[in-house]
Amino acid sequence: MKRSLFLFISLAVLGLTSCSAVKQIQELIDPTPSKTLTRSPVKQKELKKLFPIERKEKYGYINKMGKILISPRFDQVKDFSEGLAAVKIGEKWGYINEKGEIVIKPEFDSALRFSQGLAPVKKLTQKWSYINKNGEIVIQPQFDDGVDFSEGLARVTIDSDWGYIDRTGNIIIKPGYGGQPGRGFFVEELAAVRVGTGYKYGYIDKTGEVVIEAKYDFAGDFVNGLARVQNFDRWGYIDKTGTEVITAKFEFSQDFSEGLASVKINDKYGYIDVSGKRVIQPQYDFAGKFSEGLAEVRIDDKYGYINTANEMIIEPEYDNAFAFSNGIAEVWLEDKKGYIDKIGRPIWNLSN
Repeated sequence: MKRSLFLFISLAVLGLTSCSAVKQIQELIDPTPSKTLTRSPVKQKELKKLFPIERKEKYGYINKMGKILISPRFDQVKDFSEGLAAVKIGEKWGYINEKGEIVIKPEFDSALRFSQGLAPVKKLTQKWSYINKNGEIVIQPQFDDGVDFSEGLARVTIDSDWGYIDRTGNIIIKPGYGGQPGRGFFVEELAAVRVGTGYKYGYIDKTGEVVIEAKYDFAGDFVNGLARVQNFDRWGYIDKTGTEVITAKFEFSQDFSEGLASVKINDKYGYIDVSGKRVIQPQYDFAGKFSEGLAEVRIDDKYGYINTANEMIIEPEYDNAFAFSNGIAEVWLEDKKGYIDKIGRPIWNLSN
């Protein structure tokens, strides 16, 4: 609650002047500084084929070569998942396929991505439900909140408590947990949740049993058997037995990705390997996750990209930068969004 309030006040003071300013605030106060506030590994598995663009206040999609495949004609769009993407036409959300054809008519006030064949949707006067790829409601409106399916279960909110349902809508784990909005996915058979009335996180299995004691101020998803956790003002890593395998000594840490994790030491970011050894010394003002061999890093107020040998592959010149997917990455410069390839060549920008 305190983190959310501080973020709100900070954004108000900044006046939302730039996406770079927003990201810098998130780096300081949010336990998951990434492209979205609550990005989870379950949302990173699908390789992007189409990328959102904006032209004249309308949205469409390009491919990795920068060719427009779906012309900008929507009022808002989201990423594709399982072959479908949520798009907004006027005030309502529907879904299109990769040809740009509307396959589920716009009739929802909120619509999220498809996962394991189902998507959470909401109409204004109803609660959250789930639809299939034909647009049919297969789990009736009954939830205060709903998120993606992961490993066969979806986290839902009922009367402010988290529980879990299966793909038929049956409640598998009774509501009784909590946590940050957008989190709570099952990853590697475990889900990080807040247990009890205290603001402490632990891990449950798919029966709802607490298998790692709730004693952390924050707990991340497991990635290849390791999860980042926060104790007071220090971050470290535990294994799936709850054993601390990398001592909580960092000012901040991120999930492991491609064998490395970004950590903050003495106000600078570097990288460690899965043994906890420093492989890139702390030297950056921010450092993101490695994806396709590159990671975004910030020096002063500009972003560039390094490789795992700490060679600067793309010089810091952007106001904001995000992870590579299918060979291209989203970047921002002077409040303009574009895409670049892995040697820094522009693929798309708003002047095209």
